[in-house]
Amino acid sequence: MLWWLLNEWKDRDNWEIIIVFANTGKEREETLLFIHQCEKHFGVKVIWVEYLENSKSAWAAAKHKVVDFETASRKGEPFEAMMTKYGMVNMKFPHCTRELKQNTIKSYARSIGWKKYFTAIGIRKDEPSRLDWVKAKKNRLMYPLASHKPTTKSDINLFWSKQPFDLTIKSYEGNCDFCWKKSFRKLMTIADENPKLLDWWKEMELKYENYIPPHREINENIKLPFRFFRRNMTVEDIVEDSKFPFARAKNEAHDIDKYKQTEMWDFELDSNDGCTESCEVY
Repeated sequence: MLWWLLNEWKDRDNWEIIIVFANTGKEREETLLFIHQCEKHFGVKVIWVEYLENSKSAWAAAKHKVVDFETASRKGEPFEAMMTKYGMVNMKFPHCTRELKQNTIKSYARSIGWKKYFTAIGIRKDEPSRLDWVKAKKNRLMYPLASHKPTTKSDINLFWSKQPFDLTIKSYEGNCDFCWKKSFRKLMTIADENPKLLDWWKEMELKYENYIPPHREINENIKLPFRFFRRNMTVEDIVEDSKFPFARAKNEAHDIDKYKQTEMWDFELDSNDGCTESCEVY
């Protein structure tokens, strides 16, 4: 999408375009390297930003700091800083996307004087369930690969087959290294294959499972301890489940008819779990 906007979009000269990546501190190293490779190969400037707490008030939206590939957090610092203000993230409190992505990017946009601008999101035309035209109009979103240049998985696959690099992670791993939005099947597969990734999540669980931020109201519907994962499962619960036989997640990153890059949404759902939203900017 980015390449097309910069090089083939007929209306390109009428738009000022900035490219922003919001790093949560829990992105896989392969994701950071991929963005850095895009910068070099396509000759573009990517603005790398990270969350900074806005201490103005309990409800003040995130501020930001500008980093780069070398200085970007790799130990979850922005993520934990966000939880010190808003608490544990999970299905009931999905504020990581809001603060680490949306509001951090908005903070950068405001810092350069942008107030009313459009955000381009790479949802394709063959993903109709992800296209929300009402929300797009309300929030100034653009879906270039669905409207301006209708594009399918095969088109994307062909494009990346011609590039000297690609995103070298398995389709079920995703960009966030142990995202709580993933299906349990994927989480168990990751836990079995790369248990070291879980250390940070275990540490955060212990630190924040009983932490109630000052502005959060606790009522009869909110029960401690808080957990990242659905069904109030702990990281260790997922590890233990992964020790038993289960249907492992499949890597579809290089299947002929599959999108080579990882899907933002977790389409591998069952009746009890599955990702309900992506980390796109809304």
